Amino acid sequence: MMSSLKKRFATRISEVTSQGDRGISLLEVLIAIGLSGLLALGCTQLAMASFTSANYTQDVAVKSLNSGNLNRIITTDMEHASGFIASSEVSARNSQECSTAAQASASVKPLLTMKNIDGTYTGYEVRTTTTSGALWRINCLSAGVANGSSQMLRNSLPVASSAVWNTSMMCARFPVGGSLTTFECDKNVLLADIKTFPGVFITIPQTLSSADVLQAEQIIIAARNFG
Repeated sequence: MMSSLKKRFATRISEVTSQGDRGISLLEVLIAIGLSGLLALGCTQLAMASFTSANYTQDVAVKSLNSGNLNRIITTDMEHASGFIASSEVSARNSQECSTAAQASASVKPLLTMKNIDGTYTGYEVRTTTTSGALWRINCLSAGVANGSSQMLRNSLPVASSAVWNTSMMCARFPVGGSLTTFECDKNVLLADIKTFPGVFITIPQTLSSADVLQAEQIIIAARNFG
C-alpha cells in the first residue's frame, strides 16, 4: 500500500511540474504583442497631438503679442507726431512722404507718414511679396528720403494693390463726452492742426487664408498729444 501511494504521489508531482514548465502559449504571446502595439500607437498619437497643439498655441500667443506690439508702436508714433500725411493713389506725392514707393513703384502702397518733432519722419506702407502683402514701418532721417531703419510689423496680408487698403486709414475725432467719429483725411498734405486732425483710425485687414494662424481684422485708434 505504501508503495502504491508513493507511486501515485510521484506521478502527481511529475504532472504538476510538466504543467509549470510548459511556459506561455503562442496565443498569449500574440495577445501581449498586440496589446503592446496598441498602447505604443496610442502614446505616439497622443504625443503628436500634444506637440501640434503646443505649436498652435505658441503661434497664437506670438500673433497676439504681435497685435499688441503693433498697436503700441503706431499709437506711440502718433502720440509724438507734430503732423501726418495720409497718402493716396496719385503720381504726384507729397515731398515729405516717408516711403519706398518711389523705388518699388506698384509693389508698395504708402499709407501714412508722421512728422516727428525732431525733424525726422516715420512711414507706414504695404509691400507686396509674391502673393501676399506685409505692413512695414520705415524711418526717414530727412523729408522724403527712406534712408533709416525699417521693420516688418505684419505679414500674410492682402497685396499692396488690394482695394481694402484704400479705406484702411481714416482721420478721427475724439469729442469730449461724445462718440468717436471718423472722416476722410485730406490726401497728400501735411495735416498739422491738432484740433482739426487729432488722430487716426487704422484698420489692419485680417490675414489671408494661407497664413499659418489666421488673425482677425485689427482696429487701431491713435491720437496725437503734441502741444
